[in-house]
Amino acid sequence: MITRLTIENYALIRKLEIDFHAGFNVITGETGAGKSILVGAISLLFGQRADGSALYDASQKCIIEGFFIISELTVQPLFEEYDLDYDPTLIIRREITPQGKSRAFINDTPVTLNALKAFAERLVDIHSQHHSLLLNESLFQLSLVDQFAGNSRIVEEYSECYRRYLVAKKNLEKLKAEEQKAIADKDYFTFLFNEIAEVNPQPGEEVTLEEEFNMLTHAELIKSALYKINTLLLEDDFSILNQLVEVKSSLVAIRNYYPQSEELLSRVESSYIEIKDLAGELLSDADKVSVDASQLEQVSQRLDLLNKLFLKHRITTADELIAIRDEFDEKLNAIESLGSEISELMEVLTQIERQLTLSAEKLTASRQLQCEPMASEIKSVLSQLGMKDAEIAIKISRKPSYSPNGVDEILFLFSANRGQMPKSIDKVASGGEISRLMLAIKSLIHTRKLIPIAIFDEIDTGVSGDVAAKVGNILAKMSKNLQIIVISHLPQIAAKADNHFFVYKETHENSTLSNIKLLSHNERVNEIAQMISGEQISDAAIATARNLLNEK
Repeated sequence: MITRLTIENYALIRKLEIDFHAGFNVITGETGAGKSILVGAISLLFGQRADGSALYDASQKCIIEGFFIISELTVQPLFEEYDLDYDPTLIIRREITPQGKSRAFINDTPVTLNALKAFAERLVDIHSQHHSLLLNESLFQLSLVDQFAGNSRIVEEYSECYRRYLVAKKNLEKLKAEEQKAIADKDYFTFLFNEIAEVNPQPGEEVTLEEEFNMLTHAELIKSALYKINTLLLEDDFSILNQLVEVKSSLVAIRNYYPQSEELLSRVESSYIEIKDLAGELLSDADKVSVDASQLEQVSQRLDLLNKLFLKHRITTADELIAIRDEFDEKLNAIESLGSEISELMEVLTQIERQLTLSAEKLTASRQLQCEPMASEIKSVLSQLGMKDAEIAIKISRKPSYSPNGVDEILFLFSANRGQMPKSIDKVASGGEISRLMLAIKSLIHTRKLIPIAIFDEIDTGVSGDVAAKVGNILAKMSKNLQIIVISHLPQIAAKADNHFFVYKETHENSTLSNIKLLSHNERVNEIAQMISGEQISDAAIATARNLLNEK
């Protein structure tokens, strides 16, 4: 249950602290005093979108904090899911800056709005006039049946299966789209791959070919130069080797007189041997060089083939061309494997769809089982609320395809008068009838103790007199199982509460503020009397107020 709510700098509130109690809490006050502001503040605690324009002082931040006792609830898994330390006292704080930015905390640990909403689903049911309007909507009616049936676990199972179904279906569609594109690309990729594969480039080939092309192009010049060098080194009368022989002879002639000649002779001998070897190699190379027009043509054609592919693919080496060929090969292999991937995923999707069908059938069966008992119990509560001739029927039909909520379409049919065929709620129910119908449904759901706190704003719209007292009785009965907070303008309902809070406005020189206080017994008598008779409280109204409180 909620034990304390503190509000600072929100709407008409500068600073406010409210201590709530177990059982039935009612909040009354004049129109515009700020009763619904309290509901708005609690809604912010549980993830409602923040709005910087709601700040009382636009230069200061707004702080809303709620204290909850959760020791009797099984919510430890929720703490684990959001990596929070469990404590039997839950403190939720929401801060809104003047810039409209929002921060949220659970037990002083920063959390996301999703975390707040997750805790809200386990802690509080906030009903406003907007929720009564939702009663006309099929999805809301479906959620009411699921709450009545206690289908949360089955709904979670279906939702998870439906999520996997959507993911698999999306992946399959993506693969099929890729396959269609791949089929269109396949011929082009095959052509490019074959074009390179037929040329069969070798690593570094362009370098070797260019060298060979240069040699073949200048073969006569190379051959002539090599022969000439060989002649100069070896064969001419004045060749370098003959000159070295003369050098050797001159050094031998002076070796007895010139000691350094021995070293010089050794060096000359080495040079002679080196040059002789060089001459032999050059002659051998010259013999190998041939003027081969046919070979030159072949090399030229090969270079032309490679250069055309280089230009086409905007590259400069055979190694890059090989990499491109391998890339096309991988793409073609991937295209070939798409078919098997699609087949595998289709099988997976079929299995998921089987599970989804079973889960949907399980959910449908549970809903069908509860439709008649729920309608019967709603009718019983409506009778207690003064609608003895009311008829309610809950019809379930099948949707043509899977949806996030199953395959069921729920329709509440209602009739307030005897002899009138039940029809869609939006066609036959008045505002007061919708309020009583919603209260009847909520009372049934909350008797299952699914949520510990229920907050009602405008649940008494369109009711008065004896019906209002019966609404109060229903709310009082509900408060035996959970904490009830009701905003009301009816004395019959206010008198049924265990605790009565009064909201009022204080007007200052330049501002208007909302405030709240817990009424004593005598203050309750006066407030209820004023609700009965208006501003001028009569003795009769006082007496009626006391009687209403004594009947509680």
